[in-house]
Amino acid sequence: MTSQTRQLFGTDGIRGVAGEFPLTPESTYLIGRALGHDLMRSSPKPRVVIGQDTRESSSWIADRVMIGLVSCGVEVHSAGTITTPGVAYLARSRKYAAGVVISASHNPWTDNGIKVFSGDGYKLPDSHELAIEQEIFALLQNPRAHSEPSTAPAPSLPGEAGLRRAYIEWLATNVSADLSRLRVLVDCAHGAATAEAPELFRDCGVQATFLSASPDGKNGEKGSSISASPLTEMRTERCSAMPMAGW
Repeated sequence: MTSQTRQLFGTDGIRGVAGEFPLTPESTYLIGRALGHDLMRSSPKPRVVIGQDTRESSSWIADRVMIGLVSCGVEVHSAGTITTPGVAYLARSRKYAAGVVISASHNPWTDNGIKVFSGDGYKLPDSHELAIEQEIFALLQNPRAHSEPSTAPAPSLPGEAGLRRAYIEWLATNVSADLSRLRVLVDCAHGAATAEAPELFRDCGVQATFLSASPDGKNGEKGSSISASPLTEMRTERCSAMPMAGW
């Protein structure tokens, strides 16, 4: 790998098929270690917030990344299932050193990814991604030399409810209009929005009916659009339609 080329990080972090490199149990642990080492260079006691979508593989990938971070002395807090902007918001507002999202957006449920935000809530700089990649490949040369901690952190799910709640409350405070007379039909696409939308619309006083809000780990890629038949049929009841992002 040249000093100018990134092999793992793309425009949306590290992506791939869950269970295959670079998203194997071993490599995701080493990704966590590499990120942890990078953060330790700028802070003696860095804290990281991690969140995930509803994919079947998201919880074990999040757990492995968390173990890698903890093995370096990083303090990790899990927000559980939460949308990507929620992690970015928490990283910035709670002054975390970084935010990590386990998600592959609208890709098939068999895919997944690891996206990292800096403490300012923006994408990790290319230089940091390159440094992390270089360490990942170095660790892969002798993975057995990097033992896992004897005590694993708590599982990433269900996570700290207060973190997701803080994001929902912040969203609600940005709504100043009276929405109590508004009736909406919300398609959550079986994604992370299922963990936020009901509380958010209730806090905003909106009369909402929710569709596709029962994720099973495999149905997020079936998130519908306004043209999808269930949503279209229910719109005839004169509700406003509001599709949410998949996963």
